Amino acid sequence: MRTSVLFLFVLLCLGNKMLISQSSASMPDMLVSTEWLENNLADPDLVILHLGKQADYEKEHIPGARLISIREVLMDNQDGIRHELPDNPTIEQILRSWGVNNDSKIIIDYADQNTIPMAARLFFTLDYAGMGDRTAILNGGFSCWKMDDRSRTSSISAYVEGNFHMNAKSEVLILTNELHENLYNPHFSIVDARPAEQYFGNAKDHNSPRLGHIEGAVSLPFTLLTVEDAPYLFKSKEALQKLFEDIHIQAGSILVTYCGSGIWASPVYFAARYLGYKVRFYDASFQEWGNNESLPVT
Repeated sequence: MRTSVLFLFVLLCLGNKMLISQSSASMPDMLVSTEWLENNLADPDLVILHLGKQADYEKEHIPGARLISIREVLMDNQDGIRHELPDNPTIEQILRSWGVNNDSKIIIDYADQNTIPMAARLFFTLDYAGMGDRTAILNGGFSCWKMDDRSRTSSISAYVEGNFHMNAKSEVLILTNELHENLYNPHFSIVDARPAEQYFGNAKDHNSPRLGHIEGAVSLPFTLLTVEDAPYLFKSKEALQKLFEDIHIQAGSILVTYCGSGIWASPVYFAARYLGYKVRFYDASFQEWGNNESLPVT
């Protein structure tokens, strides 16, 4: 009898330990609230990456937040295509320099509504690096954090270099030749994230001398993903879902998003990933497609 009771006690302890481990290893969602973040600031695995101006960061920021530059993970390739992903070893070393480990739980904090595309671009980079399921964006960013009167500090966060190892997910990318081959594939949905004026060819896109959009693409300007009277906030999941349904994105299709140079497409990538779509990122975007006369532009 005593042996059975002891065995049951051990099982319960192990079960509780497993539950605690599972809880600490998971993110609540791809978008987290200021309340959730403040309640989890003491988590030793938490890494808050802040995107914003250095002067503003030095004045005040979320306790523990680390100021980083998205420019470190954007490069120009040998053909002059801007805002491309660096090579894998470079990404790995940069994430280590930000104090990232493979078991980190990363929160992307952005200064204001103007920084949302860069926050989403950082999410895409981390998703490519294999950390997408361990990364979330703070909905509303630092603007919302201040409005909610959450704790702030001017102390510069101290951290050590991480030991992150790259697990690249090349499947989230699509190259020009593959996109061209699937241009009329009914299972591919191409989404243009630029302003509607550029999509329709009524405004110039400095990335290309040709006006218009990739043939077959539909328009979803990235600015529609945020709340109209509070553009620092992403819309609700239901409202985002309606946006994608309104442009006839089918649940089983592969969604490909692009813009002018690979920045504005990032919020659409993030939202599609958030909603569970199969999504791929055309990093070269219209700056490569539009400058190749052999590729169809409408």
